[in-house]
Amino acid sequence: MSRKALLFVATVLTLSLAIYNPGVTAETSKVQIENEYIRIVVNTSEANMGRFSVGTTGGDPDRNTDQNKHLIYGGDDPWTSYTTVRIGNQNWVYGSPTDRRAGSNGLYGELVQPPTVIDGTIQSSWMLGPIQVWQILSITRSSTTGLLDTAQIEYHVENTDSVAHMVGTRLVLDTMLGANDGAPFRVDDRGLTTDTVYYAQNMPQFWQAFDSLANPQVMSQGTLTGPGVTTPDRVYFTNWGSLADQAWSFDFTPGRDFMRTGEFELDSAIAIFWDQSLLGPGESRSFVSHYGLGGVTIAPGDLVLGVTSPAQITADAEGVQTFSIIAYVQNAGSGEARDVVAKIKLPPGLELVGSRPEVKLGGLQVDETKQTGWTVRAHSNVDGVLSYEVEVMAINSKPNKVRRSVEVLSPAKLRVHFSGPPALSVQNEKYEPSVFEAKASVKNEGGTPAYGGTFEIMNPIGLDLVSGQNPKRFAGTIDPGEEVSFSWLLKPKGISGALPYSLSVSTASGKDVKSNLVIVPELKEKVWVGSPLSSRGAIRVGDYFSLSVWATNFRDFTGAELDVSFDPELLEIVGKTLGISRGTLFVDDVTAPLGSLSWPTVSNQTGQVIGFKGRREQPLQLSYGTLVTFQFLAKGAGETDIKIDGVKIMTSYGEVENFSIEHGKITIEP
Repeated sequence: MSRKALLFVATVLTLSLAIYNPGVTAETSKVQIENEYIRIVVNTSEANMGRFSVGTTGGDPDRNTDQNKHLIYGGDDPWTSYTTVRIGNQNWVYGSPTDRRAGSNGLYGELVQPPTVIDGTIQSSWMLGPIQVWQILSITRSSTTGLLDTAQIEYHVENTDSVAHMVGTRLVLDTMLGANDGAPFRVDDRGLTTDTVYYAQNMPQFWQAFDSLANPQVMSQGTLTGPGVTTPDRVYFTNWGSLADQAWSFDFTPGRDFMRTGEFELDSAIAIFWDQSLLGPGESRSFVSHYGLGGVTIAPGDLVLGVTSPAQITADAEGVQTFSIIAYVQNAGSGEARDVVAKIKLPPGLELVGSRPEVKLGGLQVDETKQTGWTVRAHSNVDGVLSYEVEVMAINSKPNKVRRSVEVLSPAKLRVHFSGPPALSVQNEKYEPSVFEAKASVKNEGGTPAYGGTFEIMNPIGLDLVSGQNPKRFAGTIDPGEEVSFSWLLKPKGISGALPYSLSVSTASGKDVKSNLVIVPELKEKVWVGSPLSSRGAIRVGDYFSLSVWATNFRDFTGAELDVSFDPELLEIVGKTLGISRGTLFVDDVTAPLGSLSWPTVSNQTGQVIGFKGRREQPLQLSYGTLVTFQFLAKGAGETDIKIDGVKIMTSYGEVENFSIEHGKITIEP
């Protein structure tokens, strides 16, 4: 048994244990999303982080043989499928370095965001040289089943450099049907068992794989063209070993079977290429592929007939929207089926494009499967559910037929509402709110799902994203009538006025920009006396209370000098200098070691504090805090002032000349 097969057995045992007891978690580090049909698992271990697998949970609701099966090899420990981003002449492998065979000869970048579940998707990001790459995995609808049983695999690349680069992407999927690692790929009218390539000009809409039409265990499907996916430049059907050992160009031999390179087992895989093209400074683009379960309507009999086509298609005003109908025929009888013919019957509103309704398949040996297909166009003025019929006949067997439907729907239509507060206010010398939410609400008002989409907050000078947020958000799939929302927290950085910020929307239908304004008032430089703090609120004779002098909104603050006076008949500083403590502007985590601190002279007889001085080791970008705090004793009743007699504020640029000073007032009750 090969090493890969041994790893598969261990994975199956671990997965079975977790299924039997949901409280048991495999030791492998991972994150996952799942529903009643499929699950997507992403590796978060130190090695192979970012690599993913796809498997079934409940699988096809009409089949009881495909629960908890593999669609992509790896289970809870994905490592064989991987993605290469080619930048110039260098091959960068997405994710953390591997400790195994697949992609071991590629370059590896720096982690930006580990795999994280965000809004029902698994998102991660790595910096690969000058290109930042995001991987966004989500669950979407199969084009043929119409169910949420398909993985949407998206890569978003952005050039962070000041010069353009040639960038391309290769996605390797180590496909697997349960325990079957070498089932043929079924594409249009061909069953592929040897190295085969398709190019953009003849790219099929989808491929499918199953072990037996008469008794299929798992039926998988990859979608290559159509709504929501990015048509590849090339797709190779080959063996996994060749793709594992070479990160971009690889050993491809037309006609060679899928025997794994270096071993003696069938091991089929797929390489999807989006070839290199120029990516300018700051430019970005996305690549999307779909892989999951396939929908085939099967009629049993001596001639088993299976028919597949998209469950839904999008209406097209020009009448040029086409789709494929594929028929599979397997001889399940006891002898050769002779002169087999497949014929399609279309309803009004659908018509064939470039093909005849009747196709001759010749003879079929026992258990042999052949396939054929038709290209069909929907008329521009039709909508609703349309049914067609495929019939198969042989001169020595009973005919069989399948009836299947396709729904013609209006295109996806996204309504994007971008909102935020019209203005901020100033309370206690700071913005209120100190950060604000910019929210995008996105609703699909069309008749078909909207696939993918990038929403990026664009905040110019004057506003910053609160740390830890990604300016880009990725939508996944938005079903008709569904509404999703994204939000960002923004904060002003000291510039006042009507400040614009925008939302850049990139979807399959194009690009758009939504803009907002927020009025940010001016924050004035000010030294002021805060409100007294007492344990019981109102201050009465005999109470002890604290009172601070604040310095707010000074840029690059480095220090201050301060004199204060008070009424000695009503107030007394407790313990003289013992009742004085340095303010928060001198004790935060960037001040150590403190540059210098000089305690003042205190006189309770004259009511004076003279000569407080403080210096910071490092300048503070924007001051908001206290210079000094006093502990007072209320000696007598009445209303009195706390006066700032003299103050100097120092910054990196020298002494500040003009700023506001606000004295304090205190009322002492008997």
